[in-house]
Amino acid sequence: MVRPLLLSFALACLCLNLTAATDPKLLLIEQQLQGFSDQDYNQSVERMLTEYENKTGVGLKPGQLRKCGLKISSQAGLGLATPKPLIRALGNALMKRGFEKDAVLLCDVRQESLRECGFLPQLSSDADKFEGFPVVAFEPQANKWSAEKKLCYENQVMPRPGAPMVPWGDPRVSILPKTLYDDVDFWINLPVLSDSKTLGVSGAMASASLGSIANAERFSDNPANASKVAVEVCAIPELSKKNVLTVLSLERYQVLGGPSFDANWCKSEKVMLASANPVILDFIGLQKINAGRTARNVETIRPEPPIFSAANAGEIKLGTCRPGDITLVKLTAE
Repeated sequence: MVRPLLLSFALACLCLNLTAATDPKLLLIEQQLQGFSDQDYNQSVERMLTEYENKTGVGLKPGQLRKCGLKISSQAGLGLATPKPLIRALGNALMKRGFEKDAVLLCDVRQESLRECGFLPQLSSDADKFEGFPVVAFEPQANKWSAEKKLCYENQVMPRPGAPMVPWGDPRVSILPKTLYDDVDFWINLPVLSDSKTLGVSGAMASASLGSIANAERFSDNPANASKVAVEVCAIPELSKKNVLTVLSLERYQVLGGPSFDANWCKSEKVMLASANPVILDFIGLQKINAGRTARNVETIRPEPPIFSAANAGEIKLGTCRPGDITLVKLTAE
């Protein structure tokens, strides 16, 4: 007969095994949407975040800084920007978890594209806010940030001829986003999916890297170098540690001609994908882009873009893109 103390210990170990947290980079949540309204997103985002927190043990709550960031995508213009209902839903969910409204920072690189997409007011004299949420554009602050060596990413690729000189004087330097680096407890990446001549796929990794640094245009004509840069920036510990989650809505994505918006090549699915692993999201994105191309009798993206092998080369481990390694949780729309 097992003694009571040993039995209690065995049961405790069993409970620990049953409730062991899933590695966030091995978890993928697929959340169905009934539609694309504010109400649809509110319900689905709350359910998705709760599932993520329960499965991983990662709490999306205020820490020491009591601020969080939402890295949105606006550079392709209004037609291919992060959906506003998704942003509102995430803002509501984060306020429910203890953040003040003015502590949820919406961020992207260019002031002009943020204004074009309606995230900044048309009049520059108005407050830099979107429906009460502060909006931060990285590029206008890059010169000031360049004084901090840790925010300077150097790469020997020069801008194309005729490009204006960067304010900080060295065109081989790109400036990392101090907002995501130093000013928030964590940030959530909100990319939009498209194809890309530079990276093959413009999605989670692109948004967190080339889509977050000032003076990234110089890599547009250098696909091999661009993949290296994207992976290196994503792997910077101070950025990657705080990027706790990526949420990708498939409300609108583009299979050809991206990342510049072209409505003729856009598709739509009532699905959101969420993971702390940007590589698996981009890998799924590649399959969806190629499926959309096949359906339109367009050449698919082959061979596999080098960013996927670079994402897990040497000491860099951004996350597996092997489906067999991933725990997939499917959530239906309520």
